[in-house]
Amino acid sequence: MEQPLMKTQQETNQTPSFERIMMWVTTVSFILVLLTIGLGTLVREDRVRSQLENRTLAQSVEPTVEGIATGKDMLKMETYFTDQLLLRGTFVEIQALLSKDVFRQPFRNGIYTAKNDYMIEPSASGNVKIPQAFKQFVGEVDRPVYMALAPSKTVIAERDKLIPSYVASNANERYEKMVRDFQAAGMTNLSLQGLKLSGYFKTDHHWNIDGATEAYQVITKRMGLSKTLPETKWRKEDQHAYYGSLARKTTLSYAASGDRLDYYAPAFFNGIDVCYEGKCGRPVIDESFVKQEGDYVDRYEVFLRGNHDIMSMKSAANRNRPTILVLKDSFANPVLPLLAKSANLEVVDIRYVPKSFDVSRFAKQKQIDSVLFLHNSNIAGLMKTYEDKL
Repeated sequence: MEQPLMKTQQETNQTPSFERIMMWVTTVSFILVLLTIGLGTLVREDRVRSQLENRTLAQSVEPTVEGIATGKDMLKMETYFTDQLLLRGTFVEIQALLSKDVFRQPFRNGIYTAKNDYMIEPSASGNVKIPQAFKQFVGEVDRPVYMALAPSKTVIAERDKLIPSYVASNANERYEKMVRDFQAAGMTNLSLQGLKLSGYFKTDHHWNIDGATEAYQVITKRMGLSKTLPETKWRKEDQHAYYGSLARKTTLSYAASGDRLDYYAPAFFNGIDVCYEGKCGRPVIDESFVKQEGDYVDRYEVFLRGNHDIMSMKSAANRNRPTILVLKDSFANPVLPLLAKSANLEVVDIRYVPKSFDVSRFAKQKQIDSVLFLHNSNIAGLMKTYEDKL
């Protein structure tokens, strides 16, 4: 009887196993993916700006002998390749999606999404030290100095108990101490503590047009200025969903819903002349920012086209109104157009002026009648700048 043929040990070893085939397929696929992404990154036209990260991206580097020798050009090339990486935004979105839906992480990049869809950035930082320069400035400028310190969204979220008890955050305590310290420096407090969370965007750290309008009413009342509130007919709504600064930090995976960005029509501000960077006639409201496509367009720049170092806002019809020097950050941007209906404004964003800039000297040159310090409460990083420039 014929015996069945048996494979020799050598023949068995020569037959590739399933595991070995899969290993090679995985390796080759991985190499192909890397090559595709690498070549795609090099071939594709460089992007100038990232909507998701709201920043300018690194551009290609022309190597030099010195740069290569010191390693500086290699670091620049690494930054360039990282910024311009093909599908970079997609990878970031996928990572966030896994963190939220697979690993069930309630926080991303330090931001917590509460049950009412508000994105909150808890803070357990130490108390902010107010420099002595503020007290000296109040004395030198010899004009009333008002402070409208907007509570950050974190401050209000703490009051409303939206931040989990296991998360350390002392934003409210720090805010109240800052107000007291600014008052001790001689500044008159225009209290904005009555603001509610509904006056803020869900996905952005700024207030919305309702919060800004409420702040305008408080400021004009306490400073004794005329008040011009727009009628409902002037209110316009951006038809795109707005995903702000906090959504950009976490991606849309953590943003349960987009915001609605409202603003007042440009025609309401006719007669206000806006000047900066040596040119006047700038738009008070620039609707080009609400017409752009894209999830991460910074639509908040509809107000005054964002931030500028020095800006003036005056009424062509009534130049005899009081002149206010406004020291501000981006929180002020939706308030300034309204405030310009009540007074002439000289506006300084301390973050962008030259190192040699002196606020006291500028105030005297402009013959201002009063000073308004209009900031949000997250300004710890600006204290040294103010100390140097007041």
